[in-house]
Amino acid sequence: MTARIYTVPPGVPFLDALAAAILAGHLPLPGGAPPGALALPDITLLLPTRRAARAAQDAFLTASGAKALLMPRIRPISEGEEELSLLTGYAGTASPDRDALDILPAITPLERTLTLMQLVLKWRDVMARDVSGAAPQAHNTPAQAANLAAELASLMDEVERENVALKGLKDLVPEIYSVHWQQTVEFLKIVTENWPAILEARGLTSPVGRRNAVILAEAKRLTAAPPGSWPSRCAPVIVAGITGSIPATVTLMKAVLSLPDGAIVLPALDQTLDNESWNKIVPAHPEHPQFGLKKLLDGLGVRREDVALLPGIEADDNRDARNALISEVLRPSATTERWHLYTQTADRDAARRALDGISLINAPNAQDEAEAVALILREAVETPGRTAALVSPDRVLARRVAIRLEAWGIRVDDSAGRPFVKTVPGTFLNLVAGAAVHHFAPPQVMALLKHPLCRVGLKAFDVRRFGRES
Repeated sequence: MTARIYTVPPGVPFLDALAAAILAGHLPLPGGAPPGALALPDITLLLPTRRAARAAQDAFLTASGAKALLMPRIRPISEGEEELSLLTGYAGTASPDRDALDILPAITPLERTLTLMQLVLKWRDVMARDVSGAAPQAHNTPAQAANLAAELASLMDEVERENVALKGLKDLVPEIYSVHWQQTVEFLKIVTENWPAILEARGLTSPVGRRNAVILAEAKRLTAAPPGSWPSRCAPVIVAGITGSIPATVTLMKAVLSLPDGAIVLPALDQTLDNESWNKIVPAHPEHPQFGLKKLLDGLGVRREDVALLPGIEADDNRDARNALISEVLRPSATTERWHLYTQTADRDAARRALDGISLINAPNAQDEAEAVALILREAVETPGRTAALVSPDRVLARRVAIRLEAWGIRVDDSAGRPFVKTVPGTFLNLVAGAAVHHFAPPQVMALLKHPLCRVGLKAFDVRRFGRES
């Protein structure tokens, strides 16, 4: 089983390497015959998201050098549950598991938010009456209820993502604790008692609960179907790019490994960190970037040394030296005393070569930082054959860079999307709402008239001319 688990090292384009390995016949086992044009669609490739699935199609076209290609069955496992993409993704060649078809539909985000807002407002009313015996105060606003509803929804998603029962929340706070802790437990009854009853009455389930159910149903179908009853028992099934952040996916990956032609390809597994440090990552260092992969391998019952490098990846000494250096920098804090040994024994020339191509820019302010990043991305766009990506947790920085690039006529694909209020229609609706809230005061009306979508029954040119003259 462990012979069919591979990894793509950092610095190697993951999907490109994956597509090349499949087309060369290296998956699920190295040295296999390359799949023919008509055999390629028999391969099922499970990826983490829809975005990865779309990018994989481009990777296959690039790796094959063809303008058109019959693609493998590429399915996302974390998105698209409303379409049962995992369960009906075999082109009608098999009947989905009956249990999978019985999975309840998920409640929509808007309906969940509105329902939770009603529960929060009712809870505040009850608490206000219990304390003062009077009617609820005016400060119990829908805006506050919306914020609390969003936090409750996030809490439920996080708990269900880990396959933990919500009813266990009440046991987290003993009765001996402060009164305000007890009030928190009472408030959380919204999600432990009221919410499950509402979902049951409406015949719905939570979005995360449905996703977990779909993934587990697919794992059950993979293991329960007898050999030869559907194509995936005699054709490769490959799980790629999954880090096991969703516990249900571990069950699915075990099911894939149980297949005769199942394989797993992990992204960027650290294979240079010493075993002592590696074994200390879980559970002591959840902040470590390899924590998820270590936990996944433990869940699969697989040792790190049993994970092989994906066949077809060419050796690169500078890349390996860079990965080793980064691994050393990010080693768990419990073993940082090994830094002294590393500084004494490391090859300094190799470390310098490993850092070739890495630059450090100290920007005096956020605007200059965005300008520098935008210039780097523009240079990449203007250089034939080069690609570039900005990876940043700072959404403000990402938006500034995107706006600067748009000023140069460069449209970028922002994986996090753009807030609606930052779009042209969103800005217009925000100005309309602001004008209404301020009873159409002159400053708000002037801002509204200057927006390009404002018409007020006149021609666009006239509206802008009147706005400038006012």
